[in-house]
Amino acid sequence: MRVPFSWLKEYVPELESPEVLEERLAGLGFETDRVERLFQIPPGVVFARVLEAHPVPGTGLKRLVLDAGEVVEVVSGAENARAGIGVALALPGTELQGLKVGERVIQGVRSFGMALSPKELGVGEYGGGLLEFPAEALPPGTPLAEAWPEEVVLEIEVTPNRPDALGLLGLARDLHALGYALVEPQVPYRAEALPLPFRLEVEDPLGAPHFTLAYAFGLRVGPSPIPLQRALFAAGMRPISNVVDITNYVMLERSQPMHAFDLRFVGEGILVRRAREGERLRTLDGVERALHPEDLVIAAMKGEESLPIGLAGVMGGAESEVRADTEAIALEVACFDPVAIRKTARRHGLRTEASHRFERGVDPLGQIPAQKRALSLLQALAGARVAEAILEVGNPSPPEPIPFRPQYANALLGTQYPEEAQIGILRRLGCRVEGEGPYWVTPPSHRLDLRLEEDLVEEVARIQGYETIPLDLPAFFPAPDNRGVEAPYRKEERLKELLAGLGFQEVYAYSFADPEEAPLFRLPPYPLRLKNPLAPEKAALRTHLFPGLLKTLKENLALDRPERALLFELGRVYGVAGGLVEERTHLAGLLFGDGLKLPWAREALSGFFLLKGYLEALFRRLGLELRVEAHPYPFLHPGVSGRVLVEGEAKGFLGQLHPGIARALALPPVWIFELTLPFPEKPLAFRDPSRYPQALRDLAVVVPEATPYGEVERAIREAAGPYLEELALFDLYQGPPLREGEKSLAFHLRFRHPERTLKDEEVDAAMAGIFAALRARGFGIRE
Repeated sequence: MRVPFSWLKEYVPELESPEVLEERLAGLGFETDRVERLFQIPPGVVFARVLEAHPVPGTGLKRLVLDAGEVVEVVSGAENARAGIGVALALPGTELQGLKVGERVIQGVRSFGMALSPKELGVGEYGGGLLEFPAEALPPGTPLAEAWPEEVVLEIEVTPNRPDALGLLGLARDLHALGYALVEPQVPYRAEALPLPFRLEVEDPLGAPHFTLAYAFGLRVGPSPIPLQRALFAAGMRPISNVVDITNYVMLERSQPMHAFDLRFVGEGILVRRAREGERLRTLDGVERALHPEDLVIAAMKGEESLPIGLAGVMGGAESEVRADTEAIALEVACFDPVAIRKTARRHGLRTEASHRFERGVDPLGQIPAQKRALSLLQALAGARVAEAILEVGNPSPPEPIPFRPQYANALLGTQYPEEAQIGILRRLGCRVEGEGPYWVTPPSHRLDLRLEEDLVEEVARIQGYETIPLDLPAFFPAPDNRGVEAPYRKEERLKELLAGLGFQEVYAYSFADPEEAPLFRLPPYPLRLKNPLAPEKAALRTHLFPGLLKTLKENLALDRPERALLFELGRVYGVAGGLVEERTHLAGLLFGDGLKLPWAREALSGFFLLKGYLEALFRRLGLELRVEAHPYPFLHPGVSGRVLVEGEAKGFLGQLHPGIARALALPPVWIFELTLPFPEKPLAFRDPSRYPQALRDLAVVVPEATPYGEVERAIREAAGPYLEELALFDLYQGPPLREGEKSLAFHLRFRHPERTLKDEEVDAAMAGIFAALRARGFGIRE
């Protein structure tokens, strides 16, 4: 949102400077994206009044006779060049954006300078016509810089929960809460007790819970005064005419969009309804749009028919727009359903200042005050006569009171704010405070975000200053209903810490998935689809995490090819069980690397065993036993695919990505796992490490090639006795002098007694027991 400093200062006269304002807004939660300095009007640009406008024969040009303190002539090709308006005139010798304006002859006419468009003057982007002023705006010849001084504009970020701050008055109210004096805009006008020439009906009260319609007539449509145009240009909007500019001005002031309909096209009145099949509307941008049955429209009632003249909350219709000859208007100020407006704007690819505000939400009780503000300006700036009656449909409820306890606020924040200071802050924010301990606080209707006591506590902290909150965490005594509520979160954080310690990098992926990708990853169709997805490739909810990891790897490989990658994600997946939506937590990991090789494994299996080793290390730290057994999965390599069991319970899979999927994604060999949480729990046991020396032995066992490693390991451990501390495989060998179909597994064995030094005889006895057990199973011992 663009915030012109001088405009905001009209409501908060005590503002010291733009630099101080930037600091104050940051403290209130509104970060400034950038600061601009605008409107450096050159000294040679003066105000001039157009006395006469004559076509230059044979051209599209006009000869303008101007009063610029003296009568001069200029040539202009602007379509809106005409007698009776004021313009910005650059006199000869004026420098504009690096170019010097001169006196020259154009089509036989001497042109004394140049009448300027907003773009040529450097105040706006519009270059299709002259910048128009009221003819009596300034004495002719007055330097324009005197009435159009330099402006400082802050572009700030407004969070979605603060739609009221999309109006300058909303920011001014926050500054008032800091202690600045607030000057509310005055709305004096003379209303007449006249019958209204139209009626109002709302067919869809859910789409338009509050709709008001006022009547202004006797209008003199023309250019807006210079201060109003300057304010709109600074806020990023182009002035059109005094009537249209007033509606935009009030919208930017109060975050309340409004629209003026030329009364000649309203018929018998306004009907607010949903569009009908086949209806079309040409909007103000000149585009003819096919309306959708869910679009909320403003329609003109003509007999038994009603014709759309506006797309509610988004954009008015071109037919009923205010024109130069408009003399009477029906002024609409409404509160629309945010969801309906967002859907309509999205369907038609329109994002306007009005739709942006309606999508966030407007003050449900702010329509009548905005009507009165606009009617007051129409009377002052366009000479309008105003009817006293304002048609109104809908009766929005005022905000409900909220209990507030200052002592609870201090307990929640860990502060010692005085009770009077807290109540004073809420009152300066516009809240009505009643009662004593607890207080009952009724928030102002424009603060849609204040619904709970905690919301009020946050306001106290925000206005008091977040820097005043102590760094120490407040002390809470857990109540019975919240003991242990953080346990699942802490377990997940523990898993993340352990994986990071093993060298994994965490990935965060969208929970949304492309419905078309399920066949690619050899998964069943995604059962849960979104009715209103952000994009076609985010139209379903994921059932597994590993596709997101693979896409992340593919994107990163396209940027830079690392030698190795270890990735993991801990997140939610979604499915349907028993007709009900089911949400589960999964942990998935990925291993990619060039030249992965273990000394005892074939290269094709090295990645599998490495990833399995990482999982074993993870579960060893959790005090759990992990085992992998062969099991086919459609998305895994048929020969490198296994089911993961944790404490004997099936929890997921581990294996190499199916070559078909890898080829489709243009990926090298990748190994993945995915497990379902929670894992079984076992109490962790602690044993003091022995201070006595270790005894090391090596052992090579010859077994049939088909014998699983686990079988050999169990035989050794069962026969080794109580002092075997560690068993580690360090080599796998096949070849001479071994026979065909045999393999040799070589182990390091470490023995240690917890309370004394082991004797060689004891270790030799343990090894003898191992030899006997292995030979009893038919295994051989390599000497």
